[in-house]
Amino acid sequence: MKHTILTFTLLFAIISYSQNSNFETAVSFKIGAIGGWLAVEVPLSDKFMLNAEFGQEGGIYKNTRNGDTEFIFTNTLSLEPRYFYNRLSRKEKGKSINLNSGNYIGLEFMRVPDWLTVGTDERDVQIEQSFAIIPKLGMKRAIANIMTFELAGGIGYQFNDKLKNSLTIGLDLRIGVLLFYNRYNK
Repeated sequence: MKHTILTFTLLFAIISYSQNSNFETAVSFKIGAIGGWLAVEVPLSDKFMLNAEFGQEGGIYKNTRNGDTEFIFTNTLSLEPRYFYNRLSRKEKGKSINLNSGNYIGLEFMRVPDWLTVGTDERDVQIEQSFAIIPKLGMKRAIANIMTFELAGGIGYQFNDKLKNSLTIGLDLRIGVLLFYNRYNK
């Protein structure tokens, strides 16, 4: 009986800690410093991943009517192809690549459509609709096979609907809770 229990325990440990070098399709809810997002990650190849997000982001602005500082939440849509450049070296070094962990270079296309904008002011709040393109350098790590941690940043260009263009900074600091995932087979 002891040998049977030991065999099953070792078999379970080997299966639990084995790593798959393939990407996984994942649906998650991400919580950041200034908002929340529903995200879908779809593998495109063994090194490329497509990340799509819909979320609510927060910000602070100065109210022009009364001069008060207000807090605002508005929705965002983003699409970001990512190139993971160190997955094989992470696996060879014995580091985790589960849940699409690794370092990546991404190009985020983000739209702020002003569909669901709310603020601390009781009146209707309107923001300028905009579109941004932000190249990013980032990292993603798995936490306990049900959560992820993401850190990414970059400087890009933002266009608004009134044709005013400017530089913008994209900084992501997010914890993701996995809702669904499926392994990708080549």
